[in-house]
Amino acid sequence: MKNGSQAIPSSIMEVRENTYNLQFIVGDAVDFLFNEGKSALSGTVLKKYTNSCLVDISQDSRLTKDEIDQYNQKVVVNYKKIKGVVHDG
Repeated sequence: MKNGSQAIPSSIMEVRENTYNLQFIVGDAVDFLFNEGKSALSGTVLKKYTNSCLVDISQDSRLTKDEIDQYNQKVVVNYKKIKGVVHDG
């Protein structure tokens, strides 16, 4: 590539389907354990990865505005930490 930049290998960017991530779809409302299981939070799946997903936590009333801002309104959650899901639709 020009200017010394390198392409990101496609294997890093692709989501490999497995028994965990097939249970969820973007837009699902999920309940999950966070902070090493110390906190129970809720949010909406924004993006799926192979072993985890990006979750919007901006509407969780258990968090203060400062806590939500600290995490930039999003957290990455391992699928194994998700305890409940409500499919949108």
